[in-house]
Amino acid sequence: MTTPVQIARGLVLLAAGAVLALGFPEAELGWFDGRPLGTVLAIVGVLDVAEALWKWRSTERS
Repeated sequence: MTTPVQIARGLVLLAAGAVLALGFPEAELGWFDGRPLGTVLAIVGVLDVAEALWKWRSTERS
């Protein structure tokens, strides 16, 4: 996966997680409540963006 696509996916996950965690904390989404699911999505989004930036910077140095 290319770096810009991975960054975009991470930002989408981060935004969706923030909306769920902050906007719908008590909403029931199947087995999940909004706040815990939103928190997990936001963390995964941040990790995805961080990984993409780390790869991008390491290829620049080479």
